[in-house]
Amino acid sequence: MAYQKTLLATAIVCAMASASPSALADTQELEQLKRQLGTLLDRVEQLEVKTRNAEARAEAAEARAASAMPAAKPTAVHSGNDKIRVSVSGHVNRALLAVDDGEETELYHVDNDSSSTRLRVIGEGDVSPELTVGTAIEVQLESNSSFAVSQDNESPSGDTISDRRLEVYFDHDRLGKLWVGKGWTASEDSSEMDLSGTALAGYSSTADIAGGIKFRDDDGNLSSITVGDSFTNLDGLGRRDRLRYDTPTFGGVRLAVSAVEDSAWDAALNYSADYNLGKLAAAVAYSDQESNDGQVNGSASFLHTSGVSLTLAAGERDSGGQDPNFVYGKLGYQNQWFSAGKTAMSVDYHVANHADERSDKATSVGVQMVQNVDDWATELYVGYRNYDLERADENLDDANALIAGARIKF
Repeated sequence: MAYQKTLLATAIVCAMASASPSALADTQELEQLKRQLGTLLDRVEQLEVKTRNAEARAEAAEARAASAMPAAKPTAVHSGNDKIRVSVSGHVNRALLAVDDGEETELYHVDNDSSSTRLRVIGEGDVSPELTVGTAIEVQLESNSSFAVSQDNESPSGDTISDRRLEVYFDHDRLGKLWVGKGWTASEDSSEMDLSGTALAGYSSTADIAGGIKFRDDDGNLSSITVGDSFTNLDGLGRRDRLRYDTPTFGGVRLAVSAVEDSAWDAALNYSADYNLGKLAAAVAYSDQESNDGQVNGSASFLHTSGVSLTLAAGERDSGGQDPNFVYGKLGYQNQWFSAGKTAMSVDYHVANHADERSDKATSVGVQMVQNVDDWATELYVGYRNYDLERADENLDDANALIAGARIKF
């Protein structure tokens, strides 16, 4: 625009110079030409300012548009073998645990052992429309497990990384599923069917949130008896090295059997179904290993369409004298009162007999609440539990535990 303004002024001056002497002698005409020149120059200046302002507005609009664009999605996880697809998932579960043992109240920073922090990598490939081969690597990463902290050890040392699953599997639509390696035995989770939505804060394994806490005697001294020693839910053989086979599901029923390390074996029958009135999940299992003469356990949970749920679990082990057993019950209710997600609440009761010694009777009452925040893939929870242990010739104080935390999945 500056070049154009200069060119225009030059043209006008030339025109004035080429005018006849009589015209230039006329003072009024000369003044008029000067005024016209000034007006034209002002208009050119205004056009130049408007052009600069328009360019500035355009640049600002481009900047706003760029900032409003969503961030680029991270690159997907790729397998080193193009025949296998890979997925990575897991969660972090951190909490604060307050425990009153009858003498002192302590606050612990814990990883909630009800659903420990973990990372898993799953690789799968489709051999045919009916057959899938897969691998699973899952590790647990716990700093200050809620099952390990105690009054005299608020920060347990040792390895915080342990393997949960290291296995391969072959899954056929018509023939069933074969698992090889470390993972769930057939009886794992058979005492833990729970549709209440509150298992994060409390379920049949009631010792998980405060397993290392020691009971105090009448004199206020710490005993060697822990919550984890006294409460059990006899949940099968856990996760072990094994060879496991699951049948296909027929009418909601699935049978699983496994041959486990150290000459152990187990079998479980699982059932799940949706009815007009709600959902049902149930399991019953039998397991046998060298340390006992057999164990039977199971659980069932029903979630009504109203949001009310009922969960029951029980089991007994034949140990040749001690014979531990347990009974567990939970009543729950869940509803979506908030747009963030569903809210679940429950109360439960647990009785475990002979878990540590023949004379032991351990009882626990708990109250739980879990708030789901769907947009954050987060569950916020709080749970209270009372632990009471009766043992022959010993008077022990109750322990009370309150846990509050969050689990975020990825």
